[in-house]
Amino acid sequence: MSQISSNSCVSKHPWNYEKTPFQRHLLSPQIRCYPREMIHSRTRAFTLVELLVVIAIIGVLVALLLPAVQSARATARRMQCTNKLKQWGLAMHMHHDSKLQLPLGSSAPGPGNQPPRQTWVRYLWPYIEQRTIATIDDTKVAFYLPPGTVHGTLEGATGQYVDLYRCPDDAEGADQTIGKYQRRRGNYVVNWGNVRYGQTRERILGKTVSVEDLPQSPFSHIEGNRWQPRKTSFADLVDGTSNTLMMSETLMGQVGTDSDWRGDIHNDSGVFRFHTLRTPNTSVADEIINGWFEDTGDPHMPAVAGGAREQVSAARSRHPGGVNVLYCDGSVHFVDEGISLDVWMAQGTMNGGETIGG
Repeated sequence: MSQISSNSCVSKHPWNYEKTPFQRHLLSPQIRCYPREMIHSRTRAFTLVELLVVIAIIGVLVALLLPAVQSARATARRMQCTNKLKQWGLAMHMHHDSKLQLPLGSSAPGPGNQPPRQTWVRYLWPYIEQRTIATIDDTKVAFYLPPGTVHGTLEGATGQYVDLYRCPDDAEGADQTIGKYQRRRGNYVVNWGNVRYGQTRERILGKTVSVEDLPQSPFSHIEGNRWQPRKTSFADLVDGTSNTLMMSETLMGQVGTDSDWRGDIHNDSGVFRFHTLRTPNTSVADEIINGWFEDTGDPHMPAVAGGAREQVSAARSRHPGGVNVLYCDGSVHFVDEGISLDVWMAQGTMNGGETIGG
């Protein structure tokens, strides 16, 4: 029997020499070890430098991809916001089809048999698939009294959660969940045009005129009186439904108490409206009734104290570069925050006869 070399692990059979080492190993029944080539082969490990290079490359790739991922998420949130405004627009049109007018912007008691304190929101519940809320509510009772608000709880009609109220980009916004008057806030508000809330007279070119002498918005008060809510139909929109703003966005207060009325869409004294006196996302501070806003230092929502008849709030959002708006024809568009003030003001009126440029 042939001897096998301890150095080569190769059989002495002549017929094995023409084979490769590994083939000879497989063919010879006398081989009991691996060929020299296999014994001396070793797997080479990564060096520390190579590992650090790989980690650095992964870090660069993540840094390159992260902005794209964040941008995609922001775009998705903006599209969600767009879809919510479209649903509000559909609700407005359904209300108009049923009542032959748009819902009242807001109302308050006054001379005669006027509606109680409330806003446009409660009129639209039946048209946004919230008939249960509409059933427990009573539009003949002020929003801050039962069944609108069940004191100390969120059990009232205004305390019910409605996803359509909220823009997904305003994560900092908070509902009023503390104290006696608990209710939900919202990001979607109606167009109050080019007059201040509660204003009866306005100075134009150095002259004081009645607000009734100015072009109107679809949601406003006759002569600025809160007990005279304007009743508007699409026939009143002589500027055209596609040229007249219906709704836009606002930013909600960030505290859970009744001390910040921004986004207080159920409250006829709250910021349930926006004004086209200022461009979207302006750095100019909103003017809110003294004592009814919290200064959070958030640069997106500056505010200063104003009088009861001096309130003005701009359209605001956390979308980069502008706001979503709903026009009276039901279409939704993204408006750049750099829009000309003249163009923006023209879109805020329904009967101004302005020529709207780009």
